[in-house]
Amino acid sequence: MGNDSKNNKKHPERIILVAVTLVLMFWVADSVMDALIYGEGTIYQQLFSPDSREIGFRWLTSMVFFAFMLYTRHIVNKRKELEKALQAAIQRAEDETEKTIAIVSAMGDGISIQDTDFKILFQNEAHKRLVGDHVGEYCYSAYNKKDQPCEGCHLLESFLDGEIHRRETSGASLQEATHVEIISSPLRDKTGKIIAGIEVVRDISHRKQAEAALERQANLLQRLIDTIPSPIFYKDTQGVFLGCNTAFEHCSGMTKEKVIGKTVFDLFPDEIAVMYDKMDRELFANPGVQVYESFVPCVDNCSRDVIFNKATYTDSDGVLAGLIGIVIDITERKQAEYEIRKLNADLSAHAAELDAANKELEAFSYSASHDLRTPLTRIYSSSQALIEGYSHTLDENGRYFVRTIYEACEQMEELVEALLALSKVTRSEMQREEVDISLLVREIAAGLQQAEPERRVDFDITPNVTAYGDPQLLMVALENLLGNAWKYTKKCDEAMVEFGVVEEEGETVYFIRDNGAGFDMNKATNLFQPFHRLHNQNDFPGTGVGLATVQRIIQRHGGRVWGEGAVDKGATFYFTLK
Repeated sequence: MGNDSKNNKKHPERIILVAVTLVLMFWVADSVMDALIYGEGTIYQQLFSPDSREIGFRWLTSMVFFAFMLYTRHIVNKRKELEKALQAAIQRAEDETEKTIAIVSAMGDGISIQDTDFKILFQNEAHKRLVGDHVGEYCYSAYNKKDQPCEGCHLLESFLDGEIHRRETSGASLQEATHVEIISSPLRDKTGKIIAGIEVVRDISHRKQAEAALERQANLLQRLIDTIPSPIFYKDTQGVFLGCNTAFEHCSGMTKEKVIGKTVFDLFPDEIAVMYDKMDRELFANPGVQVYESFVPCVDNCSRDVIFNKATYTDSDGVLAGLIGIVIDITERKQAEYEIRKLNADLSAHAAELDAANKELEAFSYSASHDLRTPLTRIYSSSQALIEGYSHTLDENGRYFVRTIYEACEQMEELVEALLALSKVTRSEMQREEVDISLLVREIAAGLQQAEPERRVDFDITPNVTAYGDPQLLMVALENLLGNAWKYTKKCDEAMVEFGVVEEEGETVYFIRDNGAGFDMNKATNLFQPFHRLHNQNDFPGTGVGLATVQRIIQRHGGRVWGEGAVDKGATFYFTLK
C-alpha cells in the first residue's frame, strides 16, 4: 500500500483522467435516459445542447460522484495502510515472542508458566529435562499425583499474597537433578490482575554437593583440631569468636555455643580482656605471626602460664579475614625452669665451694710437693754419700738400713712427681682438637717395648680410631692405662694388650684390655682414688696416683671411666669422651 500511495502522489493526472472519464460516462448515460425514457429531445440534443437546468444537475451529480469516488479511494488506501501496519505489528510481536521463547528455552534454569488453576501452559527445555514434559497437565497431578494443590504450595502463596517465594526441594519427581531451588512469582496483566504464575526451577545439585563436601571438610577440620590437646580458637577481624576446639572448652569451662559470636569482653574480666584485645589489634595492624607469653584463667579458678601462637588468615580474595591461635601451656615448664634456676644457683654455690676447696687442695699438693722435695733431696743425697763413702765401715745391718732409706727416698721422689703431674693435669688449660687415638697408642706401646726390649707383649690396636680432645692430656691418660697393662702382664708368658672401640646405646666407648693379674671387683670401690692400691708394692711397684690421674683427665673431657676385672684373668678399662 505504501507503493500505491507513492504512485498516487506522483501521478495525480491519473485520478483526474479517471474522474473525467466517469463524468463523461455519466453525461452520456443521463443524455440517453432523458432522450429515450423521458422523451426530452434527441440524444444529440441532450448530449451537446441540453438546457441549463440539465447541465447544472449533471455537473452537480458528477461532482458528488467524483467526490465520493475520491473519498472511497481514500478509505480504501487507509484501510490497506492499517492492514499492513497491523501485519507488521503482528510480525514484530511474533518475532519478539520467538526471541523470548528462544531466550527462555536457552536458559539453564527451568521455566514454566501455569494459569491460576495450576494448569501448565508452557515449559522450556531445561524445565522438561528436570521434571519431564507436562504441558497441558495440572502441576499437582503431574508432579505429586494429587487431585488438588499441594499443601504449602509456594505458587499458591504467590497467587494469594502477590509476593515472590523461594524453596529448595529434592525428590523422585526430579529426573536429572537431585536438588533444585524453585522460585515462584505471580504474572499480572496490564491492570495488575494476577492471571498466571511463573516458576523458575534451578538445578543446585552441584552446589549441594559442594556444600556437602565443604561440610565434610569442615567437620574433618573440626575433628582434627579437637584432637589437638592444646586450646585452639579463631576469630574474625572484629574480634568475634568463630569457633574453638575441645581443649579450649575444657580449659575455659565454656562450651562452643557460649564462645561463638562473643568477644573477649563478653567472656573474660575487663583487665584480661583489654590485654587480649590489645594483642589482637596489634596482630591485625601487622598481619602475620604473633608469639608471646601470657597467662589464661582456667575453670579451676587458677591461672596458667601460656604461650600464645597466633596467625592471621585471608579470604579467597586475599582480604584479611581473621586470626587463629593456639595456646601452649608452659606452667610446668616455667616451674621446671624455676627449679632448674634454683638448682643451678645451689650448684653454683656448691661448685664455688668445691672449686675453692680444689684450689686449696691443689695449692697444698703443689706446695707440699715442692716443700717435700728439698728435705727429700738432702736425705737422698746423704744416704747416697753414706753408701758411697762409709759402706765399708758399716756392718750388714747398717748397710741394709742405708739402702732402705735410699729406696724410700726414690719411692718418695716418685710420689712427689706423681702429685705434681696430678696437679698439672687438674690446672692446665685444655686445647681441643681431633686426635688420632690409635696413633697415640702405637707410640706409647713402642716406647714401652723400647724401655724393656727383653719382654714380649702382643699389642692388638684397632686402627683409625679418632676422638676430639686435648692431645697432651689424652697422651697422659693413655700412658697410665697402657703402663698399668704393661706392668700387670709382666708375669704372663704370653702377654696381650688390646686397644679398641665399641658403640653402646649410641655412645662411643674406648677400652684397653689385658690378660694380666687383674683385680678383685669386690675390692675395687676406690679404684680411682689417689694412693689406693689393690696389689702389693713389692709385686707391682707404683705410686697409686695413675688411675686418679686418668679419671681427672677423662672427667675434664666430659666423659667417664670405669674398670672391670677378675683375679689372674686380666682387666679392662673403659672410657668415653664428649
